[in-house]
Amino acid sequence: MRRVIFILSLWVLAVPMLQAQGVKFDYIFEEAVRQKLANNYDAAIDLFDYCCRLNPKSGAALYELADLYRYAKCDSLSIDALEKACQLFPDNYWYKNSLMTRYSEAKRNEDAQRVVEEMAQQFPNKSEVLMMLLGMYEHNNDYENMVKVLDKIELKEGKSEQLSMEKFRLFLQMKDEKRAFAEMEKLAEEYPNDLRYQVVIGDLYLDAGKKEEALKQFHAVEEKDPNNVTLLLSMSNFYQMEKEDSLYQQYLTRLLTNPSLDDATRTRMMGVLVYENLNQNADSTQLLTLFDKVLEKSQEKGGIIELKVRYMVTKKMPSEEVKPYLMKMLELDPENDMARQQLLAYAIEANDTMGIVAVCKPAVDYKVADPVFYYYLGVGYFQLDEKEKAVEAFRGGLERLESSTNENKSQLYINMYALMGDLYHSMGQDEEAFQAYDSCLVYKQNDAMVLNNYAYYLSLKKKDLNRAEEMSRQAIEQEPDNATYLDTYAWVLFQLKRYDEAKEYMDKVVELMEEGDEEMSDDIREHIQQINKKTKKK
Repeated sequence: MRRVIFILSLWVLAVPMLQAQGVKFDYIFEEAVRQKLANNYDAAIDLFDYCCRLNPKSGAALYELADLYRYAKCDSLSIDALEKACQLFPDNYWYKNSLMTRYSEAKRNEDAQRVVEEMAQQFPNKSEVLMMLLGMYEHNNDYENMVKVLDKIELKEGKSEQLSMEKFRLFLQMKDEKRAFAEMEKLAEEYPNDLRYQVVIGDLYLDAGKKEEALKQFHAVEEKDPNNVTLLLSMSNFYQMEKEDSLYQQYLTRLLTNPSLDDATRTRMMGVLVYENLNQNADSTQLLTLFDKVLEKSQEKGGIIELKVRYMVTKKMPSEEVKPYLMKMLELDPENDMARQQLLAYAIEANDTMGIVAVCKPAVDYKVADPVFYYYLGVGYFQLDEKEKAVEAFRGGLERLESSTNENKSQLYINMYALMGDLYHSMGQDEEAFQAYDSCLVYKQNDAMVLNNYAYYLSLKKKDLNRAEEMSRQAIEQEPDNATYLDTYAWVLFQLKRYDEAKEYMDKVVELMEEGDEEMSDDIREHIQQINKKTKKK
């Protein structure tokens, strides 16, 4: 037996005097509400259901029951309860609003729309109902009915620019030029000092193929305000369509140099011009001239300068022409990575060591995140023989690499550790050099140059010679005709007292260098003498 019967039987015993049906209903309704607030939804449903049997015309009980059925995901039962409530109380706003919501949730869009249409008739003073209806018509692309709803809102709230513009937009979508034109004329009359609407009327003439009327309308606005941004845009578009290039350029320049034009729009428009120029592979002279004129007038130049730089780089213009703009970008924004990276690329391309340092040093001073600047600063100092500064730069780069997402992260580790190994050795810090080489080999076990240098420096210290021999052999296996690597291997063998083998490899070094017409270093000459001396004694 359902627990509601048990609850009711207790009440009958506890309240024997409550015989009146209305009093009994009130007590059960209150208990149902209490159970609902306690989140005992099953008990609440049972109690509200009993209320509906006690009083089938109780809209409140049906409404509450519908809400609980919704929580229980019994959509059809929820809708049935609300439909009964609305039949009993057809003028109740909240019942109908809830029914519309349930229909929408159940994807019964036609039923939802029907209910809102009824509500719009019943509650003409409720703007939110008209807005709901407007949204439904828009979902169905029912533009004609959308216009009717906007007319009702306008009648209720008065004419406004927003409503008129929305109707104008709808008329255009409906391709009803006549009504669109009439709506815009009303706006122009309503707001005679706002020349945008008069310009739009000219645009409508143009869309209708009435070029003379359009031009007449534009000139009328130009007499009132020759610097009107909307007008200049329409005029430039007009002359572009007419293929009158000189007038098009004239109005376009006036538009883009107009101080009233916001910088975001100016940059966006210049971006379109750049895209069109590149897409058509057109001459750059006219566009660069326009860029210069715009840069003279624009207040916020950062975006325009960057756009010009990207265009010039894409067109492969000489670096000397691009550099001043890159420097200006850094002047406006010292942390602009794009500008600094391009300047760095130019310096690397020109093998300009001082230029590399000049570009990278400020980036490191600003503590930028990109480890590339630290790496190339270290390379620059390395080439300038400023060893301690180079090591410091590489250390900073290694710290940045830990959190970097640079796609060349592993290669940067390899390069920096390899160069640090060379630097430490040249500074007489061999243990630090060997640690750097070991770190490098973690990222690339077969790096020929590192293997060669590491082996050679071990041989000079006469330390770990067996390991040095193994590393040197790996290097010449990768590059068997590399005279430097062969010299290292010969010298390691010499230190291991394997003189005949050393002589064999050193002879190959001499042969390769003679074939390549290379000049021998003092170290190689010394190695040849030492090896020959030992082998002759035998």
